[in-house]
Amino acid sequence: MSQPARALPRLYLFAISHYCEKARWALERAGIAHTCVSVVPGAHTRLAKRLGVPERTVPILVLGDGVAIQGSAKIAAWAATHAPSALPLGDPGVEARLDRVLGAHVTLYYYSEALVEHPKTVRPIFVSGLGLLPRLMFWAAWSQVQRAMIEGMQLSEAQWAASRAAIMTELDWLDALLGDGRAWLGGERPGREDIAAASLLAPLVLPPEHPIYGTLVLPPRVGADCAAWRERPSFALVRRLYREHRHAHPAHAVA
Repeated sequence: MSQPARALPRLYLFAISHYCEKARWALERAGIAHTCVSVVPGAHTRLAKRLGVPERTVPILVLGDGVAIQGSAKIAAWAATHAPSALPLGDPGVEARLDRVLGAHVTLYYYSEALVEHPKTVRPIFVSGLGLLPRLMFWAAWSQVQRAMIEGMQLSEAQWAASRAAIMTELDWLDALLGDGRAWLGGERPGREDIAAASLLAPLVLPPEHPIYGTLVLPPRVGADCAAWRERPSFALVRRLYREHRHAHPAHAVA
């Protein structure tokens, strides 16, 4: 008999978030049944407070017993305890660097142009997976959300340039790792490092297998950079991982 949906772990997420994508991918790869719950941006801070987690961020995985696990790295590590062969970790330092440096700068690089200069392209993505009432609530609060994000992340032209330089350094590093002939960052088979790299770079690579990134229109300068980076080994790795190892995304409930 299948497990009732209400007893499944619940993964609270933003559909656009590449860190949420990493957590969701890890759970799916480990074969852990769960329910995805799209959260209204802004409301996620109240959710995090209610769940008693230390940060005001998603993803948050709430287990059937009420225990909450916050952050893609901790969620992936928890998933790996249930299916170690599906989520091997060759070098913890690689995964940590991807999370800490590359993932953070992809966010700042994209939003410093998209949210500041082309906000109309961003707003529809935030409501993906939300029901009618949460959508209306988000539309009404959009100007406050936009302002809070710009101020909170200190988005600017200078931030865009700094994050672009950091991303190029990280791509050089990844390309060098792949330059020794290995098939995957984790070794002979895809591991947590590979899932991290693919998830965190997906907003720039735009793999068609992803329901959000596959249709995302990048702002002009980011788009030009990504076109120039397309043939890099790191970008090729992301495309191959999505093509060969990404399953269909589950339907989302709405918080």
